[in-house]
Amino acid sequence: MCPGVLVCRKQFFGTASLHNIVPSELSHGWEPQVEIFEGLICVCELMSKSDDIPWYRIVFEWKGNDVERPQGKDTFFGQTAIMKGTSDLNKTVKNREEWFEVLMECPEQRLVALELRIKDIREDQNFRDLLFRIREEYEMIDEMMEESDDFGDFIG
Repeated sequence: MCPGVLVCRKQFFGTASLHNIVPSELSHGWEPQVEIFEGLICVCELMSKSDDIPWYRIVFEWKGNDVERPQGKDTFFGQTAIMKGTSDLNKTVKNREEWFEVLMECPEQRLVALELRIKDIREDQNFRDLLFRIREEYEMIDEMMEESDDFGDFIG
């Protein structure tokens, strides 16, 4: 994790998978997809010493011992960038009806879009509900910031 950032809450979601997304400009109609990952989703609520607004990050973890991993490696597979507001959330997680498009963080500040599918219907709905609550929270904070002056004092 980043210095000065603490994980204050984690919410886990059941079996999910990540698949490649072929960019539309390179696609010639239907393209085969490859499942890159199957495991658990963990939505982490983060608190920073420098910011009062909660941040979020989605972490993907291998489940159980049924996956071939080098010995001694933990369950971490990958993660999104830290989402610090509405624009970060909208850029990082996009709802595509039956699945989500997520931007995964890669080395050297690179991002790669992957398709996220949550296999259990209830888990999928719970994940959608959490994203809705996070979006509502950020939109409410955005509205409050618009109503305040440069010193953070509310006008009105």
